[in-house]
Amino acid sequence: MKKSFKEFRMTIVCLLLFILCLVLALYCGMNHQMRRMIIALVLSSIALLLITTRFKMIFFDDGVMIYQWRILTLLPSFIDYKDIISMEKISKHKVIIHHTHDTAVYLFNSDAFIEAYKLVNYENN
Repeated sequence: MKKSFKEFRMTIVCLLLFILCLVLALYCGMNHQMRRMIIALVLSSIALLLITTRFKMIFFDDGVMIYQWRILTLLPSFIDYKDIISMEKISKHKVIIHHTHDTAVYLFNSDAFIEAYKLVNYENN
């Protein structure tokens, strides 16, 4: 079983970056600054790719891949199901995973995330 969920914070940041780069490209196009407009369009396409392809938390057969802040970057980390003690829903977008340490996970639908964990957990038993 492979089920994925979008990470909430970085999706919003990339969406804002995408809109900002499009506005900048429009402004540069109106002022006849073609080089800057092309650079802004390239940056907006990169932001669009980040929105659609990256920052997904995925349930695999043996564990879950989540994103955690490490110093200044958001890096993926893998947690085995056997290490997870429990999951606690804090709000509509926040889930705390209790394993070797507590990890806060932000996503769009926390209820579906917990239900997917329960389904995987029942399949592994």
